[in-house]
Amino acid sequence: MKKILLAIFTLIFFCMTAVAVNAAESDNDLTIRLKIDSPLMLVNNEEKSIDENGTSPVIVNSRTLLPVRAIVEEIGGSVEWNSDTKTVGLQSGDNNIQLEIDSATAYLNNEPYTFDTPPAIIGGRTMLPIRFIAESFGLEVSWNGEEQIVTIVKKSDVQTETVTFAETATEITTAEETSESDNNILVAYFSATNNTKGVAEKIAEAAEADIYAITPAIPYTAEDLDYNTECRANKEQNDDGARPEISGTVENMEDYDTVFIGYPIWWGQAPKIMYTFMESYDFNGKTIIPFCTSGSSPIGSSAENMHSLAAGADWLEGQRFGGGASADDVSGWVNSLGLK
Repeated sequence: MKKILLAIFTLIFFCMTAVAVNAAESDNDLTIRLKIDSPLMLVNNEEKSIDENGTSPVIVNSRTLLPVRAIVEEIGGSVEWNSDTKTVGLQSGDNNIQLEIDSATAYLNNEPYTFDTPPAIIGGRTMLPIRFIAESFGLEVSWNGEEQIVTIVKKSDVQTETVTFAETATEITTAEETSESDNNILVAYFSATNNTKGVAEKIAEAAEADIYAITPAIPYTAEDLDYNTECRANKEQNDDGARPEISGTVENMEDYDTVFIGYPIWWGQAPKIMYTFMESYDFNGKTIIPFCTSGSSPIGSSAENMHSLAAGADWLEGQRFGGGASADDVSGWVNSLGLK
């Protein structure tokens, strides 16, 4: 009886939600809605079961986990499960994600990516972090905390592009090497696997800003970023005094009044190379706007913990992006800042 009542309540609620938001979506978009603790989902307002076992989305460590096969297959992708290695392979278009149960490291097109809530087996079903997966496949994800509903949208007018990563070590960019704009804005970023790089480039374009890559003197290797070991990244994050050396400098920092600083989230915080960068310049009187990329972690206290390193600066509220953030999402945020 409880299951029947839950199904009826969920159906009524989904119908009300669909009417309220349907007008904002294109008729050709693919829209999937899921509710925490409900075994049903709506696919373009058509009720479907998530799977044959009545599995429902759950919240673990403030992250939404769900059996992702139904969603990936709805968008035309595929899912492979290897019970021997406890790994999951997801494919959508040319993009591939590899995840391992209880591991916080995923691989997007063979490049490592970390998030704070690893995949888990709950009730005999493999449960995966939906936001990281959806954004990696170019989908839009929104969360209604009051009603506990996840909405995933695949835009009909957006072609999924292959997410690629270049070796950070081969790309050393200084502010002098970029074309200077008329604005006194700089986008300075550190990117270990080029996720943050892609977002930084979109911000620079939207803000008509110069761009500077914070490049480590000793590049990070895949082994340095293997978060399941005592790797270099873990050691640095656990050392309050760690200040990795940077190759190159911003020679004309005094010319910039506004500085965006970007970085990936490493265990909830900014990498220590960002501390090196902040301590290398005088930010007095400048406006600093932080942004980060992560699989699911919010920007949290990562920026606040660097405030003391930039005495006299005016810090604006930061923004978190997924590695596959669209140009529209990024430019929308930049435009909301009213910099122009």
